[in-house]
Amino acid sequence: MIHIDKVGEGFKAMFFEDIQPQKLKDFLNDPTHETFRELLLHNTGETDFLDFKMKWIDLTKLAKHILAIANSGGGCIIVGVSQKSDGSASLDGLSNADFLDKADVDNKLDNYLPNWLKYRTEDFIFDSQDVEPLRGKKFQVLIIEYDPKYVPYTSIISRGELRYGAIYIRQGTKSIEASNENLVDMILRKVKSGGSYTTELSLQEHLTQLKQLYYERNKQSDEEYETFIEQTIALKQRRIEQILDIENLKEEPSTQRQK
Repeated sequence: MIHIDKVGEGFKAMFFEDIQPQKLKDFLNDPTHETFRELLLHNTGETDFLDFKMKWIDLTKLAKHILAIANSGGGCIIVGVSQKSDGSASLDGLSNADFLDKADVDNKLDNYLPNWLKYRTEDFIFDSQDVEPLRGKKFQVLIIEYDPKYVPYTSIISRGELRYGAIYIRQGTKSIEASNENLVDMILRKVKSGGSYTTELSLQEHLTQLKQLYYERNKQSDEEYETFIEQTIALKQRRIEQILDIENLKEEPSTQRQK
């Protein structure tokens, strides 16, 4: 199952139910200063669902992390925090120069991510009356949703850290390209969450997925995985035919057309 919770006026956010730690789940379901304060003061380090950045990074690297977190169940990237060698967090905050316009961040990321991947940036500013070590500090948070019917999210471009058609996942504190075993785990999580490849996707999204499958087929050398891709292509083609209402049409034999 997935959690669908109201976050702000008219906003429904979706996250995998097994997100840990609990303080992170509380924050994602209700991203207020109070829940964010609790997350920072009681954090347990980076996870599959949580990433720290000292400041904003290259957009292709950022997009890779977003794709990985979205494929792993949703979560967030906190900017203004770094992880120490012992795994604990250093709550440094952002300088005025590094505190970016959140709408500008989201708009720039649109060029690197699939249209159906939902995310947004939120600002958190603590005043001089707040508790240490948050007093007077600024943070920004990228909140990334998980929608099982669209998983796996794939890279839509090849640039910098991104490879077109690649599927990224979180593995502890890292964002990596998914292996065959990772893909199986992703599908199992998708099924557990009630995701489906069927009716909700638009024709354009089905065609985009088919294009990505062709790309995967052409670059694979693993025979077993290539067979899986071939089978998936056939199923995807059949689904597109159903949407276009042409699955029962038969091409007229050329000999008949010549008469």
